[in-house]
Amino acid sequence: MQKMYSAQWATWLLLPLLAFVVSCNNDDEDGEPPRPAEDLVEVLTQTEGLDSLAAFISGGLADRLATTEHTIFAPNNEAFVNLLNTIGLESMGELSTNILSDILFYHLVPNATYESDDIDSALTTLDLAQIFPTLEGDSIRLNAATQLSPTYVVTPDLRANNGVIHVVNEVLLPPSLTTGNTTNPSVASTFGTVGGLTATVGLFGGITTINNLFINRGYQSLLTGASANTFLTPVNDAFNNFFFTSQENAENTIDYHVIEGNADFANAGRTINTLLGQPLYITIDNNTLFLNGVVAADLGLTASNGRIVFLGGVLRPAEPIEDVVNFADGLSSASFTIFQTALEESGADLGTNKTIFMPTDAAFEAAGIEVTIDSAARLDPTFLANVLQTHVFEGINFSADVAAAESVSTTSLNGTPLTITLVPGAEGATITVDDANDATETANVVDFDYLSNSGVVHVIDQVLLPNP
Repeated sequence: MQKMYSAQWATWLLLPLLAFVVSCNNDDEDGEPPRPAEDLVEVLTQTEGLDSLAAFISGGLADRLATTEHTIFAPNNEAFVNLLNTIGLESMGELSTNILSDILFYHLVPNATYESDDIDSALTTLDLAQIFPTLEGDSIRLNAATQLSPTYVVTPDLRANNGVIHVVNEVLLPPSLTTGNTTNPSVASTFGTVGGLTATVGLFGGITTINNLFINRGYQSLLTGASANTFLTPVNDAFNNFFFTSQENAENTIDYHVIEGNADFANAGRTINTLLGQPLYITIDNNTLFLNGVVAADLGLTASNGRIVFLGGVLRPAEPIEDVVNFADGLSSASFTIFQTALEESGADLGTNKTIFMPTDAAFEAAGIEVTIDSAARLDPTFLANVLQTHVFEGINFSADVAAAESVSTTSLNGTPLTITLVPGAEGATITVDDANDATETANVVDFDYLSNSGVVHVIDQVLLPNP
């Protein structure tokens, strides 16, 4: 390959470094000019315009680049700005750690020094992927087939005592971001869209799980198309304690996480509708947004076709209360057979738009109430219905609503006064329920915010009884 500079130009380039040369009076035995005293990390940190790349190099990688031979393709600061503008992020730190590592390692060619006149074939990088150079006149272009913008070596051959640095005008995109796969046809092609963000953002542990669910649902066009929507994205860890009960439930749950258009939660009122057609309940407490009691972080993460709102939990759409009971039973170490059987045997109609307290089986047994299919007839259905109505009051109150109010005084369906209180504690706040009955203990809410067709359900550890 033709040399990109003259010997006179190379001599001029090395002049500022002569003060650091170990021995500047004699060439080595091979006739090569002596190398400067600085290692690759020192050259990076001392070269104007490479601050962004230098900031990523620390710890073991810095030690390696300071002591072993490498060729580095170094994006300049403007290259990182270009990539962030394309992706729609404010900092590289918002990307997932895996993607950051892939990008960084893709710029490092280990165990070799390739000066500009040696770059004439594919080079294998630290992550075992390849960089493909082509010669365009006196310029070296990199990865012409896969880069989002034309990418060139703009300053070649910054020498160090253990390698060489070539400054490039764009961040190189590794094959992990440009090669298609089953769940992400091409991340690079979706940069700047919601699809690109959900596949690459690493904030709060990442949101790739919901991204894959969106894609499996067939929503690739929503993620990458032209129409703008609001995507509610639970962080990956939120799915650790969650399961789908059916294919229909899975599809409904995914639809429940998309709001058509640019959602204005601050001015929407109590509810806002979703793609499923079911509403979400909005609570704003001390400038913190909650959706169905789940904390939501609206960081202004906006793409060309919508925006992302992070969720601390998965939103489960309203279903018949029997299905909610089964779901709670599957998540909890407690069981709720007595509550469900009491519903069936009493024929109680809980109605809609209610807040419901559901005692565990252990709570019923402690209260001396055991209901089974065989023994239900031994208890008066009217008594069972009355007990159940003690646990229900009008209006939707998620845990966030109680926390915002600190105390809620209300009356159950059968006229029993109830006081729901947020109680601060050293290990966090708890919610208690008092039925004003001296014969019963104050109940603690031990699980909460299950949405049913009848209303929101909270699990309690004591049975509430109507006043005598």
